[in-house]
Amino acid sequence: MSDQAENAAQAMREDVMRVSRGRACHWVTVHEVAQRLGLDDETADAAVRQALDHGWFIADGDPPHSVRLSVVSAHPC
Repeated sequence: MSDQAENAAQAMREDVMRVSRGRACHWVTVHEVAQRLGLDDETADAAVRQALDHGWFIADGDPPHSVRLSVVSAHPC
């Protein structure tokens, strides 16, 4: 699952960057990203955890229901 989670995390990061236009102030629901990418809940959850571990996302909720790009990944708002 590790390689799958890593690939899904990268795809989620790219999707959130596209939707948010690279801005850290834009929240995106995990469910919407997962639907666009065709990810099941388990894969999406693992991908979000992986992206958080990489420092790519800031999350809201436990488990996270929304994410935004971290300052490391984003352009200024």
